[in-house]
Amino acid sequence: MLPTAAGGEKIPGLSEMEREHQLQIALVDAFEKAVGANARVEAGRILEQMADLSEMHFLAEELVMRLHQYPGFHEHAAEHAILLKEMHALRREHAAGTLDLTLDLAARLRRTLANHLGGTDFALSAYMRRAGIAGKAPGAPPSP
Repeated sequence: MLPTAAGGEKIPGLSEMEREHQLQIALVDAFEKAVGANARVEAGRILEQMADLSEMHFLAEELVMRLHQYPGFHEHAAEHAILLKEMHALRREHAAGTLDLTLDLAARLRRTLANHLGGTDFALSAYMRRAGIAGKAPGAPPSP
């Protein structure tokens, strides 16, 4: 159940972010599978979905951090900016036809996601739980 504000409206919370994290992982899995099958068109489509989801997710996550006056906001948002810059570069290369859709790229995307989830995102979820914004204990961060 989502935490609610004083007026009873739902506050964007941890459960939504966790569902989006699971979707991000699923997209990396699908990208890796498409690349492994040499399905370049499908891999490119998934890469676009990953970029779109990242943009939306980061905006939502930053809104939650602002709403709850998260003390690590600036560091976390700066990491988002770096990750989005990388995603935009991949998008440009893909659009230009110069991006090598390889298993090495899939592994790099997986490591980047795991590092973000296990680092700044894990710290955010722990803060939200400690602050009573979300009720369950944090799990272990994902492995790279």
